[in-house]
Amino acid sequence: MFDVYFVFIVYTVHPFPIKTIMSNSSPNVESLYNKSLNQFCDSMNEDILKNVLKWLPPSISLQMIWKILRVNDGCEKFIYNHKLKDSELSSINRGREIAQMSLQNSGYVAPVSYRQMSSETHEGFATIQQTKFVDCFNFSNYFNLTLFSKLVDVTNYRSQLFTIFQICVQINGFKFPQHLADEWIKIEIEDDNDNINVHHIEQGLKLGFFLGDAGWFSECALVLSHTYKIITTKWMCPDRNLELVKIIQCLTKWLLVVSNYHNFDESKIVLQHMLQTIDIIEKIEGRTLCIAYAYVAVSQYYYVLMEFNEAWSWAVKAVYELRDKSADILKLLVISHAIRVCSVLNKLSTAKKLINQLHTYEKEIDQNIHVDLLLNEACYSLKADLAKDSINSYYIALDSRRNLFGYYNLHTAIVFVDYAYARYVCDYSTTDFNEAMRSILQGIFIMEKIGLPNDNMLLVNAGRIKALILEEKALDIMDRGIDIYIHDGIRDLQADGIKRLLERMKKNMLNEAEALHLKALKVSLQAVGVKALLTAKSYCNLGRLYQSQEKYTQSEQMHLKAIEIKESILGKDNPEVALSLGHLASLYTYQLKKYQDAEELYLRSKTIYETTYGRQYTGLLYDFQGLVEVYRELNNTEKYNQYNENILRFHETREAWLHQVHTAIDENCTKDDLSLEKFKCILNECACDK
Repeated sequence: MFDVYFVFIVYTVHPFPIKTIMSNSSPNVESLYNKSLNQFCDSMNEDILKNVLKWLPPSISLQMIWKILRVNDGCEKFIYNHKLKDSELSSINRGREIAQMSLQNSGYVAPVSYRQMSSETHEGFATIQQTKFVDCFNFSNYFNLTLFSKLVDVTNYRSQLFTIFQICVQINGFKFPQHLADEWIKIEIEDDNDNINVHHIEQGLKLGFFLGDAGWFSECALVLSHTYKIITTKWMCPDRNLELVKIIQCLTKWLLVVSNYHNFDESKIVLQHMLQTIDIIEKIEGRTLCIAYAYVAVSQYYYVLMEFNEAWSWAVKAVYELRDKSADILKLLVISHAIRVCSVLNKLSTAKKLINQLHTYEKEIDQNIHVDLLLNEACYSLKADLAKDSINSYYIALDSRRNLFGYYNLHTAIVFVDYAYARYVCDYSTTDFNEAMRSILQGIFIMEKIGLPNDNMLLVNAGRIKALILEEKALDIMDRGIDIYIHDGIRDLQADGIKRLLERMKKNMLNEAEALHLKALKVSLQAVGVKALLTAKSYCNLGRLYQSQEKYTQSEQMHLKAIEIKESILGKDNPEVALSLGHLASLYTYQLKKYQDAEELYLRSKTIYETTYGRQYTGLLYDFQGLVEVYRELNNTEKYNQYNENILRFHETREAWLHQVHTAIDENCTKDDLSLEKFKCILNECACDK
């Protein structure tokens, strides 16, 4: 029997990396390594673990930890490989089960309904979804800042490190990431020792980046804010370029996490630091430093604030900042972000061409990066009426986020919330919002469980989406309930009782939705003020809700307020303004009977949409339908017939346009090459042969 420590002794004696032993040698050597590692783990006890974590090389340490924890019992069903069709289908099925809360293992054989969503149901489902492991040797007791700093450099096993970290959270509680951040912040450093400062800065950047990537945004921001302070106040760096590199790296990740965490007070401060640093870097003559991802961070800040034109400007700038020598991953992330922004701006032809170009990239992509790309592409699919593609992308994202980061994680919660809204949009015509409701409730449950404050805008926004779904379910409850419970065999007295019960249920659901919308408005006013598109969105949502509650005067006030804010920020001819004009016109048409006012609003909305997006935009359909009702009430037969015909033509126009977008083949599409010139041509709508 060979010595079980053979491989590890070989590694410490010879300078070549273990990867050489594992990958570049014969199959027998790799087999020897794996066999040695397995036997080493089989002989493990807590005393051995304490020692080997100190002296084993990082890559071997991480693989050893993975094996001794027996993560998911080594089951490959949790592994997603985007290159394999079977793996993709399996991931979609797992994601669907998560979204539908299928609890076969808990006694349920069907997806959980809204009425079954108790705290106990959530807890039971979460237990099933959490990562399975066995910590026989109390490994989590030894996962401290020292061990983290050692393991974080093993970039080719980053997915495993994410999961190992989440296991530590499962064992030690949701404050574990905060404790790790505090441990680093409390380290005292000497002001006049540049070598120590450089080491501490590098450690802070690595810890901050990892916490952000792992879904612990507030802890990431805490570490990076402290790192930025060290860089700018304690580090006497003799190389100005190196100092700028560290500053821009720190600010980029910091701005991304506080924006995505919807911490707008902090993000405003970070943005100012970022813009000042960008200005300095851009003025450097002959600079070689690429700051494309810094531009993406600024773009994302404006995207979260719904200032999409400004977000697009920075997204385009990021693409033009890329260099031929830029890393492939950087190019993928920058282009993918551009796809998300131009999709929300309804630049679907541009988005589709960028997607086609990205799909020519055939090299292996890290699972977490691939899911980021998939989520951005899902925005395009939703806008382009590709509901199934969008839903499947979210299923894969739910499965992958759960596998990498655990069920109780902000990354997982955010996918639930985004999917719930996408599902709400997709199911609008069917009025079956059960899966959307289950998803939003899971997202809210996770956010509350991991400790998001009640006034956190992420959590409040999740509540806003829940309110939208509640409103639609409430409006549908009378028709659906009457169809289900009232039939020929029901007596009049029984039918009246059922109707009263359904009315109470409807009223309660609308009241709950109102409370959630009012909270969203209050928090938005506190976070971004009155003159902000997020605030206008809350007024818009309240306007629609009050219309459903038959509070028509309040509804009109809310819609007028939303229009006023949007026009003050975007001007009078912006599609966001058109959206609110259409909502007010609907109130005037169907409730207040102000047909001339409604006609004026519909026609103005129609002109904005046609000028900005063309005759295929979905918003036009609602304007046409409203105008048909207006002209019917005004007895204007000519225009009534005209807009009925417009509705028929609209469907034909949109279907033809979507077919062209979906099936367009770019003959100049560069195969397996992230051609920057090609991407720039796409953004410029250029027809050259790049």
